[in-house]
Amino acid sequence: MLVLSYIYPILKLLTIEELDNMSKYTYIDDKLVNEHGHSVMMGWEKPIMEKVAELLCFNSGDVLNIGFGMGIVDTYIKERNPKSHIIIEDHPDVIQHIKETGWESQANFIYTKWQEQIGKIGPFDGIYLDTWADNRIPYINDLLDNHLKVGGIFTMWYNYGEFNAILKSLPSNYSVTYEYVINNNIIPEAKKQYENGGFYIDPSLDRITIPIITRLR
Repeated sequence: MLVLSYIYPILKLLTIEELDNMSKYTYIDDKLVNEHGHSVMMGWEKPIMEKVAELLCFNSGDVLNIGFGMGIVDTYIKERNPKSHIIIEDHPDVIQHIKETGWESQANFIYTKWQEQIGKIGPFDGIYLDTWADNRIPYINDLLDNHLKVGGIFTMWYNYGEFNAILKSLPSNYSVTYEYVINNNIIPEAKKQYENGGFYIDPSLDRITIPIITRLR
């Protein structure tokens, strides 16, 4: 009881993001996992990320990616040679991986929580948000209003419940559309990962949804 009385006040002060940043990330084969074995990013996402990069670079303009992970989407963005390419990442193990693999010379990096950069960078033609264990919903409108150009697009890793919550408070100067990725190699791998304790997608899905928010004015 004495130990708990000291530990509990400390745990109460930690956010989900802070607890996750205390979790060790490891790059194993074609995936990135945390210390509990949960997948943070998987190699089977490549066709999805290729489509995301195509959407973000629709005009070869200024692109922001929030959450480097395995660098999959950033590899495809780089191939499209945008005017500028900024990546925000805050997990220490991912930052170490970025430095060790030479990525720092291939894009502009900001090592901090993305919420702390609102109003400080941009604006951008394309923004992608793919973070892990992150409190995102309260900050989305500020991100869009401060960083997305008129005519620009925002997209993110799709979670039905989370995205619907975002739509409830989305201002009228934004429109919403969807793109879909259907790939025979994606769904079996995603289902296998889900069955092994992951929670990327609902295993009943036959396609991957990419939500797109466009700024109209």
